[in-house]
Amino acid sequence: MCLTILKEFGFGVSNVTEARILRQVELFNKEILKFNGRPFNPRLLTLYSTFNVVSTILFGETFTTSDTNNRISESVPELARNVDYTIDIAPFLRYVPKFRKKISRLVQCHEAIINGIEEGIESSKLIECESTFVRRFIEIQGPDYDRQDLLYTIRDLCFASSDTVSVTLQWAMVELANNTEVQSRVQWEIDDVVSKDRLPSLNDKPRLPYTEAVILEVMRRHTVVPLYIPHATLNDTEVLGYHVPKGSMVINVLRIALTLVAGGE
Repeated sequence: MCLTILKEFGFGVSNVTEARILRQVELFNKEILKFNGRPFNPRLLTLYSTFNVVSTILFGETFTTSDTNNRISESVPELARNVDYTIDIAPFLRYVPKFRKKISRLVQCHEAIINGIEEGIESSKLIECESTFVRRFIEIQGPDYDRQDLLYTIRDLCFASSDTVSVTLQWAMVELANNTEVQSRVQWEIDDVVSKDRLPSLNDKPRLPYTEAVILEVMRRHTVVPLYIPHATLNDTEVLGYHVPKGSMVINVLRIALTLVAGGE
């Protein structure tokens, strides 16, 4: 159902999703111009801009200008920074002050995100003239919809879409700033293909091979989730003679080991 709703809002359809993205790009550019060439930290600006694209789909245009919207977008990366899978590997470490502090911060961030999403759901209900993910979810499931299901679905969409895109954009800025020849070549290609009276479009992609290669290289060099995403068992199972109960956290130890070895080399 989640994928069906996202398709309705333009997932996989460039001329629908792209319009939301380009609106944020224009606002992003305006904010940068306000610095008038002065140095600044783009972290919060990219964070707000990327989350606003998601927020317009989830809760509507009006919600993106609220303090609650910014609170959610700030809490998502803060939660990600405090995730430490070492605790899953060695649970006793949760009693060590350093890790206890991280766990406490995780709980605070999660509560802030959930409370913010709750406000977003209520806000979306009040705006009848605007179609949002929340409204479509409720329309499909009916008045007896599963509120917890909606809440956690939106939470996962916030996690999966905002911080990852924002971090990738920031790394792209770093790489282009440190590789001026690449930056100039990307700019030349875009200027050659895209007219001055509009922003780049997904329709331009076939004619921007170098720009696409640079984007892919940034994502290759700076993988947002380099180790693994935690999973849990759906049913009781047995692995190498050991009983693994339903709901147990499962980690890819081999991949972690290979990553550590590669890092050491």
